[in-house]
Amino acid sequence: MGTDRNELVRGLKYELATLPLLIAAPILITIGFKAIRQQNNYLWLIVGIILAITAIILGFLGIKIILNAFFNTK
Repeated sequence: MGTDRNELVRGLKYELATLPLLIAAPILITIGFKAIRQQNNYLWLIVGIILAITAIILGFLGIKIILNAFFNTK
């Protein structure tokens, strides 16, 4: 009952892809709120929210894949 290394690497890639999104999403949301106040522009806010949702989904998928790799529950 060993660890499936290919699945573990795949899960870590998901988590690594999530990391920049976790940094960029709050920054874009903040820029979006400032743009609404100054120019009535919703583009940055929408992009930031989409990136935040994507980060959450990728994070959960990565954790699920990593746990499946550790416990072999395919």
